[in-house]
Amino acid sequence: MSPTLNRRHRRLAAALAVAALAVTSLSACGGSSSAGENDPITLGLLAPLTGSAAADGKLMEQGAQLAIETLNANGGVNGRQIKLQTSDVRDLKSDAVSAAVAKLTSDTSVAAVLTGYASTTNFEIDQLAEAGIPYILGGGSTQTEEIIRKAPDRYSGIWSIAPSYAGYGTDLPEQLDEWNSDGTFPLRNRKAYIISSDNPYSNGIAGGLQKSLTEKGWTVSGPDVVPFGEVNDWTTQLTKIRQVDPSLVINLDYLTANAAKFLTQFRQNPSNSLVVSQYAPSVPEFIELTGENANGVLYNLPFAPLQTLPETKELEKKFKDKYDTGLSLYNVALYEQVMLWAKAAEKVGDASKREEVGAAIGTLDEKTVLGRVHFDPDSHLAVAGTDGVPMTYYQIQSGQRVTIAPNEYADTSLQKPSWIR
Repeated sequence: MSPTLNRRHRRLAAALAVAALAVTSLSACGGSSSAGENDPITLGLLAPLTGSAAADGKLMEQGAQLAIETLNANGGVNGRQIKLQTSDVRDLKSDAVSAAVAKLTSDTSVAAVLTGYASTTNFEIDQLAEAGIPYILGGGSTQTEEIIRKAPDRYSGIWSIAPSYAGYGTDLPEQLDEWNSDGTFPLRNRKAYIISSDNPYSNGIAGGLQKSLTEKGWTVSGPDVVPFGEVNDWTTQLTKIRQVDPSLVINLDYLTANAAKFLTQFRQNPSNSLVVSQYAPSVPEFIELTGENANGVLYNLPFAPLQTLPETKELEKKFKDKYDTGLSLYNVALYEQVMLWAKAAEKVGDASKREEVGAAIGTLDEKTVLGRVHFDPDSHLAVAGTDGVPMTYYQIQSGQRVTIAPNEYADTSLQKPSWIR
């Protein structure tokens, strides 16, 4: 064989070796992560670190990091340490979310991805399912269910720690009737005013509440829909509320700054109305923004830390010691998501086997500070209710968040807000 031909053969052999390596690397991207057996395991986090929802993003990151530090202090998972890689979804718009997802899916060392919420429609589920990466969500369960129910087997690694949001649209009227009948809060009329924000989450809840309240004999004004994003002036809505004079005002704009401005402006000339604010009062920043104006406001959550559990009190101390913050929906949700993923990875025995770990998440049945977490096989949502994760009601009293229902988890009872004469 001539030296020239020999060199050609060597070049061809080298090229084939590179091609084989590339194929191996590409195949590893789907079924397993490519980190070495002694390398740290990377968990990806999709969170709004900047933009109007940055307060939530900070809580998500703190919750995930605290769980990771707890696991690492106890030997990690499968004998390996864990590290967090956060990707900023910014304003939740599709281009920002897609870029954040691509950053994680292109990194073959990422073993799973977690989020409180990453977009308003959860469209990123398809991207992560296609990449074969386990994905645990903590919000937007209506959108998750719409995607998953069409083909549950296609989404074998996608699971939501958030149960169905159907209770948001049906549970409040039942609770109001209970408070009315037992004398906790007698209703002076059955008129309600609903404000929504122009996004699928808020509008979906608004539609459910409008229907269920109407069926129970309420006269409902609205939904009065405001643009999604920053809202500074609530004069138009407050003027209409005073004209209607309802017993119940519901604000479904869940952005913390918006909800704080609404309540502050409402308190300047309040109507004799019970005020229910969607989600935002659960964020520590809400009380900082509203001060004493927060006292009396109500909110409910389909999943939240159950304050009477000893495990919840222990976790609260951890967050206080580490971050000087209390418990909220998304720091707890991300803490528990990391722990659920770790349980599944230990069950499989190898965190890098992403598809197997994703499927194992769906078989878990765990006691958490949110309640019993196990998953519905058709929707991939956490099961709701007394056999799963319960709907809980809260009120801010004397600057503190207290649980007021259901009775088995309540710290105290509903107090009539000071602005109601």
